[in-house]
Amino acid sequence: MRNKEELTPSMEDYLETILLLEQKNRVARVKDIAEKLSVQMPSVTGALKSLKSRELVEYEKNSFINLTPKGLKLAKAILQRHEILVEFFNLALGLKGDHAEAQACRMEHTIDQDTAERFQNLTRWVQSRNSGMKAPGTFSDTE
Repeated sequence: MRNKEELTPSMEDYLETILLLEQKNRVARVKDIAEKLSVQMPSVTGALKSLKSRELVEYEKNSFINLTPKGLKLAKAILQRHEILVEFFNLALGLKGDHAEAQACRMEHTIDQDTAERFQNLTRWVQSRNSGMKAPGTFSDTE
């Protein structure tokens, strides 16, 4: 059972999306969030109210959405875990494109920062071991 302060994977997706929209467009809007997450605008509004009550976003009806400093810190950590996992799936496991992205999206909500950093270290180690390999995703030492 989740405690009241713990975020659901869905709420983490909202924070990550708001961060990406702010980076791309300088602002995030309900319509853009709904489009990016493939949800209805009332769902976005409900999520924003929940995030606002946790002091993670600044939001008033019919206005832009901004991450608070606390929300920004959390969103950056979520995005970092996502990027580490995508890199791991691409470079260490040979998964590509949408498949790597989908796996990262699922896992980013369940691992902590320490575990993500260990994935990153493993990715670097695998890269260093396989730097001369011809076929990415093949881990034979006999080549």
